[in-house]
Amino acid sequence: MNLTPDSFSDGSPAYEDVGYQLRRAKSLIDDGADALDLGGESTRPGHQPVSAEEEWRRLRPVLRALRSAYPDTPISVDTYKVSTAEKALAEGADIINDVWGLSLDERLAAVVKDAGAGLICMFNEDGDPTQPVGMGAMREFFARALALASRVGIDSSQVLMDPGLGFRVQGQSIWRVLTHLADLRGSGAGLLVGHSRKRFLGEATGVTEAGERDLATAVISALAALGGADVLRVHNVGATRQALALARWWGAANGPD
Repeated sequence: MNLTPDSFSDGSPAYEDVGYQLRRAKSLIDDGADALDLGGESTRPGHQPVSAEEEWRRLRPVLRALRSAYPDTPISVDTYKVSTAEKALAEGADIINDVWGLSLDERLAAVVKDAGAGLICMFNEDGDPTQPVGMGAMREFFARALALASRVGIDSSQVLMDPGLGFRVQGQSIWRVLTHLADLRGSGAGLLVGHSRKRFLGEATGVTEAGERDLATAVISALAALGGADVLRVHNVGATRQALALARWWGAANGPD
């Protein structure tokens, strides 16, 4: 749930309307969402960063309303800012989703630990996005992030690793990651894939409008689940649930004879 006016796929002029966001959340949960992920700053290519104050101004009323309306639904807040993370966790957020994977500000790890929260670490780094990213470099990045988390007392079972498709990972590297997800397993951390409606799907299918890429998203969701993903972050939950149901049948039929 992007609480922004400028996110690439679902930014909305109504992003500050708490009633509108509650209706969106209800629709997602009714369709089978296990958790909600809130972001107060767009991270699309070419985005304009916002201050911590503006980010929190956008997040606070919606987070507070959602926590009240859905006390048992896990809520993740997408932020790399320590002050925003502290405030979000104090308001009842369960998970901090850091798009820099602790590489921008290591203090986030201690904030998460002190709150007893979960952590999502996304692979990200400064660099030329036209250059390929190897699986070895990604494994090393996550090993460093998990070591930082462990140092403050966060167990790897409380962490999800996100390959960061469409951020530093672009072009053929995206497909390399998606077809080699199993290479990222083994650390004890879970694996999250955030591919929904992204540009690489449009490039592969010729679908130019982000909001019309839900079919492509569902297909990749099924393949990613079969490939080892534990969590899928998507916009259209209903379509993804159907795809995952088929993936489960496929996986069961592909087991021992």
